[in-house]
Amino acid sequence: MKIAVLGSTGQTGRLVVARALERGHDVIALARRPEQVDTSAAGNLRVAQADVADPDSIANAVAGADVVISGLGITKKQDPAILSDGARLIASAGPRVIWLTSLGMGATEGALGALNGALLRRILRHEWDAKDVAGRAVRIAGGTTVYAGPLTNKPYEDNGRLIRAENYAPRMMPPLAPRAGIAALMVAEAEAPRFADTDTIAVFNGR
Repeated sequence: MKIAVLGSTGQTGRLVVARALERGHDVIALARRPEQVDTSAAGNLRVAQADVADPDSIANAVAGADVVISGLGITKKQDPAILSDGARLIASAGPRVIWLTSLGMGATEGALGALNGALLRRILRHEWDAKDVAGRAVRIAGGTTVYAGPLTNKPYEDNGRLIRAENYAPRMMPPLAPRAGIAALMVAEAEAPRFADTDTIAVFNGR
C-alpha cells in the first residue's frame, strides 16, 4: 500500500511514517520543508515538498497514494487556515483521508462535559473553528476523523482502539493518548478500513 503522510515532520507525523515503514508500506512524507524529514528509517520512503498554500503541490504529492494520513497541527503563531485549507485540499485530491484532531472539538464537542468543554474552547479558540471545518471536510469526502485526548510520548502498550464517536460516554477527564498508539491505530485503519465516513475516538486501556 502507498501511504502519504501529511504533517510528517511533527512529533506524531514522524511516528506515523515510522509505523507505516515498519509495516512494509511505501510512504510519501509530505513536508513544507523536505529537509526536516527524518530519512534514516529503512524502507520505501519518498519525500515530497507540499504546502497548503500551493494547491498544485498537494495534488502532485499525493498522486498515486492509496490513503493520506494526517498528523497536521499548528502553533498559536500559525494561521488556522492551514488546517481547514489542508483538509479541503487533501479531501479533494482523491485518496481516502484519515485525519487526526482533538477530542472535545468538532463532532465530539461536549465529550468532556460542559465545564471542561468551555475551558478547552477557551484554550484552543485560535484553531477551534478551523478544526471543525477540517473534520467536516474529511467526513464529507468519505474519510475518517480520529479524535484524540492529550497526546503523550509514553510507549504504546498495544491497548488502543478506535470507537465511533457516538458510542463514547462523555467524561470530565479526556483519555491520554500515546503518540505511538495514535500512529499505530491510524496505520491499522489505512490497512483495513473499518470507519470510512466516520468520526472516531481513540481510546486506550479500554477507557
